[in-house]
Amino acid sequence: MSRPPASIAAFVFVAAFLCAGCAGDEGISAVRTPELKEVPAIMEPGRQSSKASGSSIREDISAMPDLKVGSFERPDPAQVPEYEILDRTPSDRDGAHAVRLLVDSRSRTQKDFEIIARDLKARFAGYDAISVEFTDTHDVLAYTGAALIYNTPAGVYYMGFVYGPPSPKGYYVRAAE
Repeated sequence: MSRPPASIAAFVFVAAFLCAGCAGDEGISAVRTPELKEVPAIMEPGRQSSKASGSSIREDISAMPDLKVGSFERPDPAQVPEYEILDRTPSDRDGAHAVRLLVDSRSRTQKDFEIIARDLKARFAGYDAISVEFTDTHDVLAYTGAALIYNTPAGVYYMGFVYGPPSPKGYYVRAAE
């Protein structure tokens, strides 16, 4: 099955016309860097972006507004599983006020750890960030889960969530499997 010469000629003409229309005065350069727009700040209203390459994280955190993330209402004491704080280590860095906790609890479920995290969030409301490791010393010293609790935008940034918090509740909890 052969194509008539007129249809082939029409195809070549249309292809040449389209290629000629695509070619402008300015070609594409693989060497020239394209102009980029600034990434919008998320969860940081009123924060000024610093264009200076020498600005430090400390300046960024101190410039953040004094907002609170999530609820600071303590859960019902009857619902909170029994736990004990074994170790409390200050962990201030780059202008953020933070603490690391080692918490002993017989709890093993995600739901129980979330209730404990809510209780710790309320107890340590004066901190920007709280990191928690859950363990159970009653049977064997075992890692049973972790929680990242952030009370302010500075705490969110301190935890490494540069694009905003992973949850609007103010904490991120995982039970070990």
